[in-house]
Amino acid sequence: MSSGSGAGAPTQGGVVRSSALSFVASAQPATTADNVPGAPDMNREQVPQTDRLVPAGLTALCEACSRLYPDQPNPLQVTTRLKYWLGGHDPLDYISMYWNPGKPEEHILPHWHYVSFGVSDLHGDGRVHPPPGTWAGAPSGYGFELTMRLSAEEGVTQPPLWPAALLQALARYVFTTGNKLCAGDHITWHRALDGGAAGARSRLRHLLVAADPLLPTTHTPHGTVTFLQIVGCTGRELKAAQRGSGFEVLKLISEDPKCGGGWLVTRMSRRASCRRLRAAGGAAPPGAPATLAGVSAALRWMAWNPQPSEQPASPSPLPPSVEQQIKDTLQRGLSSMTDRSGPEGHMSTDSFEMSSMERALPHIPELMEGSWRGDTDVEYLEGVHIMLNAEGASLLPLAIDGRILAGSHFTWRGRGSALTLVAAGVPGSKVHAARPYTACAAWLQVLIPKDLAQDMSKKVAAFSKLADSDSEPNSDEEEQSVEPPMLPITLTWPKHKLKITILSDSEFL
Repeated sequence: MSSGSGAGAPTQGGVVRSSALSFVASAQPATTADNVPGAPDMNREQVPQTDRLVPAGLTALCEACSRLYPDQPNPLQVTTRLKYWLGGHDPLDYISMYWNPGKPEEHILPHWHYVSFGVSDLHGDGRVHPPPGTWAGAPSGYGFELTMRLSAEEGVTQPPLWPAALLQALARYVFTTGNKLCAGDHITWHRALDGGAAGARSRLRHLLVAADPLLPTTHTPHGTVTFLQIVGCTGRELKAAQRGSGFEVLKLISEDPKCGGGWLVTRMSRRASCRRLRAAGGAAPPGAPATLAGVSAALRWMAWNPQPSEQPASPSPLPPSVEQQIKDTLQRGLSSMTDRSGPEGHMSTDSFEMSSMERALPHIPELMEGSWRGDTDVEYLEGVHIMLNAEGASLLPLAIDGRILAGSHFTWRGRGSALTLVAAGVPGSKVHAARPYTACAAWLQVLIPKDLAQDMSKKVAAFSKLADSDSEPNSDEEEQSVEPPMLPITLTWPKHKLKITILSDSEFL
C-alpha cells in the first residue's frame, strides 16, 4: 500500500490528506441541517461531470462516513498504488482513518476509526464484482465493508498503519476464498495483530467480527452495504466464541470497562480477557453442545484402504472338524430357503436398509443444500484418509464432543474442498451405516457412529493444544511458553477404515 496522488502532502508513509476520497469530500460541500448535501459552489454543468468522475458506490459510502464525522471531510487515508482491477493484490481501494474522541464517561477511549472501501461494489460496472442484483435488499459486491477502532496511545498524533494492512489481509481472504464475513464470526490469527509493535506481551492475537455500532447499513446505487467491525480478542475469548457464541463474547467485552467499552475499541495494551469471561473460566462445561457448526481450514482427503499391517487382526483359524460343522449347517439353511416362493425370498439386504432411510430424509437443511441436490456425482468410498492443518485439527475435540456426540454435524471448509463429520440420524446427510463415506465432487461426508465418536473423543482430546501457543495464563506469574506438538500426527481406526493426519501449514502450500 502506498500514497495516492492528490493535492495534500503525505503526513507519513502511505497516508495522504487528499486523494480520491478527499476529492469526493471536496465535491460535496457541508451538509444542510437535514443532512442533504448542498452545492453552492457548483453550477449545473459541474455536477454531472463530478458524478461521472466519482464512482456512485464510493460516493454513497463517503456520505455515510460524513454523516458520522461531519467535521472531517478530508480524513487521513491509505490507498493502493495499483488497483485490484488493474492486476494489483490489494482489493481495498481506500482505507480512511477518522479521529474519534470517544466517550470517557462511558469508558469509551479516544480512538482511530478505520473504514475500508472496496469489499462492496464501488463502481457497478463489473470491473471487480459481478453486476449488482436488481431485487430489493440485494448486496453491493460482498455486501459489507470492514472497520476497526484502535485506541489512541498517549503522545501519538498519527494513526498507526498496521490496521490498514490487517483490513487488506482480511479483504484478500474474502476475495480469494469467496467466504463472506458476518457479525458474530471469529478469525484465528495466532500472532500479534500489530506485527509485534506493541511488544511481545500483547495478548490480542485473534479477531471477532461485530456490527459497527455507529455506522448503520447503507443503501448504495449498487446494493446494500453493512459495516463490519473487526475487534481484537485474546485466545481465551476466541475459544469461548468457538465453544459458545461470538455475540455473547462481544457483549462481555463491551461490558468490561477495561476492554474498550460499548463501541468495542481494540486496546493493544490489554493484558487479560474480559472480566466476566475470566470469572466463568472461559470455557463451556465438558460435553456441553457447541453452537459452532463449521470453520475454514487447510484440508484435503483421499480414498484409503488399510494396508494388511493396518487391518484388524484376523481370528485364529478354526479346527477342521468345527469348519465342517459350520459348512453343513449353512448348506441346510440354504436348501430350506430355496423352497420359499414370492419376491420375499429374493430380498436384497442392501436395498432393504437403503429404501427406508432414503424415504426418511425428505428435507435437506441449508448446510447440505447445493452440491447434494443430485446423486449424479456422488461417490461412495470404502475408507478415507483425512488431512488437516493444526488449526483445523485443534477443533476436532469440539467437533466430536460438542457436535457429533450431541447428534449434530461439523464442517471444515478449505480452498476447493470441504469435510463434514455427521452423527447418525442427521437429516439431509448422504451417509449411513452401509455407506459411511460419501463424496460429492470435492465435498466429503463422514459418518461417525457413537462407538467411533467415543473412541475419537479420547484420542483427539489433546488436539485442542495444537493452537495453544498463545494461550493466556491466569496471571503473569503463571505465564509459560507452550511448545506446539510435533507434526505430523496420524491416528487410524482400521476397523472403520478411517485415518486422520495433522500436517503443518507448509504441507498445504
